[in-house]
Amino acid sequence: MAGPARSGFPARTHSRLDAFLRRHLPPEVYDAVRACERCLVGSDAERLSLQYVVLSDRLIYLAESPPRGLRRAAALRDVLAIELIDDYPQFLSPPDRETNQHIRIIHSSTVLKKECEKSKGIKKFSFPFHHASSDNKKVKEEINGPVSWSGKEPRNLNESSLRSEEKIKHFSQLKSELFLKDNTLQKILCLITELKVAAQKNFILKRLFWKTSDLFYFLVNKLHEYLPESKDKSTLQNKSQRADELVACIEIIQTLGLMFRETETESSRLNTLAAKKGILFNLLVILISEPQIPKSCPVFDIQLVADSTLVEMSFDAELQKLIVEYTDTATALLYEILLVFQQGNLGLGSTKFAISWMMSFLQSHPSVITFVDSIVKQMVKGLSASFQLLSPSQAVLLYQQFYILKSCLQYSKTLAEYIRNEYREEFRYFIHMPALEKRLPLWYPLTQPTIQLFHEVLKLVEQKQCVKY
Repeated sequence: MAGPARSGFPARTHSRLDAFLRRHLPPEVYDAVRACERCLVGSDAERLSLQYVVLSDRLIYLAESPPRGLRRAAALRDVLAIELIDDYPQFLSPPDRETNQHIRIIHSSTVLKKECEKSKGIKKFSFPFHHASSDNKKVKEEINGPVSWSGKEPRNLNESSLRSEEKIKHFSQLKSELFLKDNTLQKILCLITELKVAAQKNFILKRLFWKTSDLFYFLVNKLHEYLPESKDKSTLQNKSQRADELVACIEIIQTLGLMFRETETESSRLNTLAAKKGILFNLLVILISEPQIPKSCPVFDIQLVADSTLVEMSFDAELQKLIVEYTDTATALLYEILLVFQQGNLGLGSTKFAISWMMSFLQSHPSVITFVDSIVKQMVKGLSASFQLLSPSQAVLLYQQFYILKSCLQYSKTLAEYIRNEYREEFRYFIHMPALEKRLPLWYPLTQPTIQLFHEVLKLVEQKQCVKY
């Protein structure tokens, strides 16, 4: 407990459960645990009893309170829907009723069954109703699948500690090298790529990233050096160098997006973002601002004109491709930041984030109009250019674009009026349901949520509604 906290891990509230998980889970699974919350578990055959919900990167586990066994409740890939049943659960007493929610998780059990078949000595239980609670939230969950438990031999505590120490050492080394003052752009790009790849493989690096604010501030400030225009005046006419800068910026934004993803329950992230909101708002300005690229230099020699034209065309094509990639990457990160403000404080601290703050700030910045234009134009191009199926990454981007537009329509009167006045025809003739259905495969888990989100956006575009504050 104290050991991992000193090493850089967030201190978990339930120390006894944490020690149990460290002994019984493989190190790679323990490191991927996202959250642990106290629960009330009940079924038709038994009364409610206090237990724990343990959320990993693949499975939802249940453990007794105090912990004696670990049960696999559901695989995340099998989750079909999460529904809000009641904002004020009637089964709770009045003081708790106002600070808790009742939700239902609907899932199949294909992955869980396959894992159970491979295990020996499996005990099966049925838990139709589950009630989970944390310090600020109690959530009743109804899970429609079997729950199974497989006993494991206790693992050596040192094994997990050693693996964790290696990741902490790796992270510290990357930070130290990134902060060197004489780093070249290429060196910074290599280090950031290494950080991103490591964080993709090990969730613990995301926790370490948010534990202190220095690396977050460093990356945002590094973006500010190159966006929307480079602070190095020598790149004003150097398209090759500008292309290198944009490649590095795209990698930084992708890394920041990765660090935001799946870290909602990390209190250190909230603390870092709340400590200096100015840095976060600086990042927002960077994301909505169109990157500047060099203009072509005049050439007077006829032969040089012919030769330089090919070179210019090559660099121009590369820069335009990078601008598109940058816009997509910036859209993805803006979506993650929108979620921060949309979700508020998640019960993790006294400082709250309000979506109205963010949209009020964005609508006051001139660049947001150009950014909204680029999103709508990309959607029109993507849905009308052809009827080829969207790739998984394209489907995710489309969902993020719809989500951003919905937020603009809901929470910004200025942006809502602009979108309705400028793009009502686009939504009528290009961004419509038949085009969406032809591009989104039915087997994508994101298809139905995207269709639902599209209906909400279309309703907001076609009907003038009161903006929320």
